[in-house]
This record gives sequence, C-alpha cells and structure tokens, in this order.
Amino acid sequence: MSSHLPQKPGRAPAKRLLKAVKPRHPVSLPPSSSRPSRRSTPLWYAVCVPRLQPGHGERGIAQERLQELAALLGQISATVSIQPPDSVVFEVRSSLTYFGGIANIRTRVLALLEPLLASWELESGLQQAVTPTAAASLLLARSGCNLLVYRRDSLRSALGSLPLDALVSSLPPAKAKQRSRQLRNSGLQVMRDLWRLPRQSLARRFGPEFVRQLDVCLGDMPMPVTPHQAAPRFSTTMDFEYAGENSAFLLHAIDELLARLCLYLQQRELAAAHLQFLLRHEHREDTVVAVELRQASRSQSHLALLLETRIQALTLAAPVIGMQLEVQRFDSFRPQSRPVTGLADAAGQADQGAIVQLLEQLQARLGNEAVRSLHCHAEHGPELAGSERTFSGIAGIVGSPAAEAGPLPVATRPCWILGQPSALPPPAFRTLQLLSGPERIETRWWSGQPLHRDYYVARNQQGMRLWIYHERTGERAWYLHGVFD
Repeated sequence: MSSHLPQKPGRAPAKRLLKAVKPRHPVSLPPSSSRPSRRSTPLWYAVCVPRLQPGHGERGIAQERLQELAALLGQISATVSIQPPDSVVFEVRSSLTYFGGIANIRTRVLALLEPLLASWELESGLQQAVTPTAAASLLLARSGCNLLVYRRDSLRSALGSLPLDALVSSLPPAKAKQRSRQLRNSGLQVMRDLWRLPRQSLARRFGPEFVRQLDVCLGDMPMPVTPHQAAPRFSTTMDFEYAGENSAFLLHAIDELLARLCLYLQQRELAAAHLQFLLRHEHREDTVVAVELRQASRSQSHLALLLETRIQALTLAAPVIGMQLEVQRFDSFRPQSRPVTGLADAAGQADQGAIVQLLEQLQARLGNEAVRSLHCHAEHGPELAGSERTFSGIAGIVGSPAAEAGPLPVATRPCWILGQPSALPPPAFRTLQLLSGPERIETRWWSGQPLHRDYYVARNQQGMRLWIYHERTGERAWYLHGVFD
C-alpha cells in the first residue's frame, strides 16, 4: 500500500490524506508464514532541500546546514543519516507508536525544520517521502513526490513513473551526463521501462552497479546507512547561595563539576583536550580560566590539580557567585599500559605520561605561552631550519602517537643556534682546534640571499665544542653559529 503523505492539518479534508497507488501488475505474495512482519520492516523518512545544493565555494556551508538538520531530526529518530548534497533520511517505524502515527511525525518534522529553513531563506524548499528503503525514499523525495509507501511490494508501482534521471542525480556530473545519455539512447524514459527488461540484459548494457542500485531501491539488497553523530559538547554550571572567594571553597565546587565531567567522559569513552572554566561575578565580567592539555585526559585528580594550580595563581576582581565548566574539544580515550610494580622499564626510559603531566602543570602555573618547544623545518639553511612554538595543539609532542613512532636520531647539529652568527676575529680563530669538517651548504639561490658556507666542528680552550663556518664568497670570514655543549 502506498499513499500520498498527509498534508498539514487543516489544509485538506481527511479523506484525501491517503490515496492508494495500485500496482500496475499483480504481485504474488509469499505464504503467510514467510511474510515479513510489518513491525520488523523499517520505514525510512527522507527530507530533501533542493535549494541547499552547494554552489562554488559553498560546500562547507551546505554540510554544516545538513548537520543542523540532522541534529534537529535526532529528536524524532535514533537513526539519522546525512545524504549529501541535499538530503537527510531517518528511520521512523520504531517511532510510530510513540508519536501516534506518520501524520503526527510529519507535523513534528515541519515544526522543527520550517523555522530553520526560514532563517536560511529557504521557506518553500522542503520535499519528503517515506518508504521501507532509504534509497527509494531518497529517489522519491528528490523527485518531488510526496509519497508514503508502507509495503515493500508496492515500491515497483511507486517508483515506476519516476524519470530515469532520478537514478543519475546522485552521480558525479560527468558520469551522470554519460549515464543519462546512455539511457536516453536506449529508448528508456521511466523506471517502469526497466522492470520489463531481464537483469542480465541490464547488467550487460549498463553494468552491474546499475542493477545493484535498482535492487537497493526495491529492498532486495541493503543500503549501508551511516548514522549521524553530533559533535560532543559538555557544559555544566553551579550557582552559589552566597558569594565566596576562599580558595578552599572554590576548589570544593570545582571537584563537583569535574566529577560530572568525568562521568560524562567515561560514559562516552572520551577524554577532554581543553577546559574552559568561567568564574561568575556580580556586576563584573566573568573570569575565564582556560586549561590546554597536551594529552587528552579524563583523570579527575589530574584535571583538579591543573585547575587548582591556575586558581591559586589568580587574583580575583570580585567574589564568585557561580561557576561554569565547558568542554568543546575531545579526543577518543586511549588507555595506557603501565609496567608491573617493581619491574624496571626494559628500555630504561622515563614514563612519558609523567613528563606530559609535568609539562601541563608548568603550563597551568606559568601560562600556555610560557612553555615552548623547538620544531624542525625542511630547510638547508641552519638559521631557518627550526622555530619555537607553544605545546598546545602541536602534533608529535611527547606522549603522542607521532612521538612514539620511533627513536629520535642522534643530533649532528647543535641544539643552541645563535640568532645571528658571531664573527670570529683571526686571533680568536687561531685558538680553536678543528675536530671535523667541512660540511658544505649551498642553498637559497632563489631568494636573493644565497648561502655558500663550509661548516666545521671546533673545540675552544675551555673544552666547548663549537659550530663554526667559513664564508666561501665575499669577505671569506669565519663565524660562530652554534654551541654543542
């Protein structure tokens, strides 16, 4: 049985809400004992917004809007899937009894989506269809057919009058144009024409993928549907009966907020990568405390230690009347294996987790910008081959998978590079003992400031190893560029 979706309540008489679409050819049903249960058959509701199709440079905007639609439809169904570029499908068979029928679900869908479409100036751009297969619902919705089909054996009749262009609309433009021309040259116009042809002929003429697409629409093959999962976000607040500024009082409240956060993280197998803590004041702006984590964590004791360090370093402008804890950046939880107590590390290495926590505590005490690291660049010029950055958000930090990929190579260059090479006068150069070299560097001829240098490792009278070079052009002078130890 298939019918038109009910219109908005009050716009049409009740007897017009269901209009049967009779099968063109009789369909032989299997014995009653082998018939699928109506309750076990899924029912997929497709919502299409044709005007949402992205133009040049608007693909990111369209994807964000589809995610907003999916988030709202999550109030109706537990299984919502985004189908780019312009549609969302969601399963409603399990929700029929709860909402009281498909008419109430449609009313709920319009109530949720119409205000959002109006804010995007797309008031009249909603097309819908409901069938037992997600692929058929998408075809009908994108074709503008406001149909409701309850039974799988009615899908051939419901889809039969659709133009074949509906089958190629989801293909890439070049392939869609080629397939459309191929179908037109074959004299086929609507999908009913395909039902009359043998499967072998269709597969030989249009390829096995085309036949699989037809089987998916009719429910003979399953269509993989990827459920949409909204990005996690955590926010919790606490209001005080009276204002306070005692650190012990504030830390007790922080422990309670962190307990809520850690419970949220444990239930979802997540870890927090950034905390934003707001201290609310009366008649003053909130005090913002941001904590960056070099390695995502869900340990309440570790997070409490970081926040305690930041709070004790604060000078509050006014008493605190409430708190808010927000987390928007998460990472999947990766448990760390630890050695058995009493057994030394086979590699003799320090616990990287302890190093990470130490660096995070330094950041909490000194500020995120105060703790920095050196990073290498693919440059032959020594003064351009490195830079310093903050630890926050940097890949390859200690404890990250990139840092654990393998042992670091032995340094052949000094860690301490002078910002500007220092000239070595002849008397100073004559006191040095050359240990190795030369290492010739000739590069950056494209920049207008080429490098032509011979580098040597030398030792001075105090026993320090120095990195010096000799200019091969110009004044051909000697310079000190780095110190090894």
